[in-house]
Amino acid sequence: MALRDTLRQAAERLVVGHAAEDLDDGVLQADLLYGEASGLDRAQVMAASEGRPEALATFEELLGRRLNHEPLAYILGRREFYGRSFEVGPGCLVPRPETEELVVAALAAVREHPRAGRLVRVADIGTGSGIIGLSIAAHAPNTKVWCVDVSTEALQWAGRNMRRHGLQDRVVLLTGDLLEPLDQPIDVICANLPYVPTEDFEELPPQIRDREPRIAVEGGVTGIELIRRLTEQMADHLAPEAAVLLEVGAGQMSWVEELAVGALEAAGRDVTKVEAHRDLYGIRRCLEVRTGF
Repeated sequence: MALRDTLRQAAERLVVGHAAEDLDDGVLQADLLYGEASGLDRAQVMAASEGRPEALATFEELLGRRLNHEPLAYILGRREFYGRSFEVGPGCLVPRPETEELVVAALAAVREHPRAGRLVRVADIGTGSGIIGLSIAAHAPNTKVWCVDVSTEALQWAGRNMRRHGLQDRVVLLTGDLLEPLDQPIDVICANLPYVPTEDFEELPPQIRDREPRIAVEGGVTGIELIRRLTEQMADHLAPEAAVLLEVGAGQMSWVEELAVGALEAAGRDVTKVEAHRDLYGIRRCLEVRTGF
């Protein structure tokens, strides 16, 4: 059987098994899985006429894992995010493209910060595999970035990615709860904390519900319990001129904005900017609040 026929059959199995959204998605996944099995990139896979027996055997093993709802990124061991490849696996959240909007907004805040000509201090709270903090460090050499997570397993992935991209000179990994490990004022706080309500979590696809770390997805009964706790802590950890960027779920923006702005104003901070940034799907995904600049 020609390789394309084999891969199309695999794509159809992925669709039937609810591991792919549609046939196009199934074809893409099948190509990537065969590429992983054979050591070929996708262009080479698409150009190949016949599969190698040893690669086909490995491909069937990988396909079985995907049909068992293991995330594709875990099987491949990597995920593209903001123009870079990050290592991912069990114990860390799979990067989502909508989170790139938070990085875009954070880099703008770094450029416009009064300390931009010196050193801008950035904290990525709930860093997971490190995609936010490391992307900022890679694109803004005038930063020092603290990547914080309560999960030591997730921080191991962040450490691998820090070394992968050669960012040890301006990134610090810290284990701890939200902002508590930080011992100096922060100019830009970024956080993609879990925001899926417990009731909704049970309805998520099995590749998320059963495979990705629950601690990185479920946000408690309201969905924003950790975000609320962070807003209560942030005034004590922010520099006088600072920006806060929070990723939120669909429909949560107004609620989180009230919490964040209210906490800063209660601490006597002058809130100078409040903006909701939309993701690639048009959803209000990233809240930005600035104080002092």
